[in-house]
Amino acid sequence: MPVVSISLTEKNLKTLDMLQRAYGLTGRSEAVRTCIRSAEAEVRERDALQGDIEGVLITIHQSDDTNGNRHEYQEIITTQVHSHLKNGKCLDVFLIRGPAKVFKMMLTELQGSEHMEYVNFIQS
Repeated sequence: MPVVSISLTEKNLKTLDMLQRAYGLTGRSEAVRTCIRSAEAEVRERDALQGDIEGVLITIHQSDDTNGNRHEYQEIITTQVHSHLKNGKCLDVFLIRGPAKVFKMMLTELQGSEHMEYVNFIQS
């Protein structure tokens, strides 16, 4: 098996160690492989979306970072609820209806943002 080296922030390292313990894994390498499999499944699920879709998109982030998305993707966002959480973060709940192609662009943009801590789509 090839050996690779990666740089992690202190926060990422703590998260990796927490995931290792939570999943009962024997080492960090096993934790990284588990995370990669999970991310791969998420990408496959996103790529499988086609036609018209409908569902709920939930995000948690550090700032009012999604305001641009609300306007840019207005054609597929039927409703948005925005809330300021006690921990200083923001929660957005989007009701989505429209072409999967447009939604995939929105989802990719959100998941690629460094401000996003949580992004989850629940398809109806």
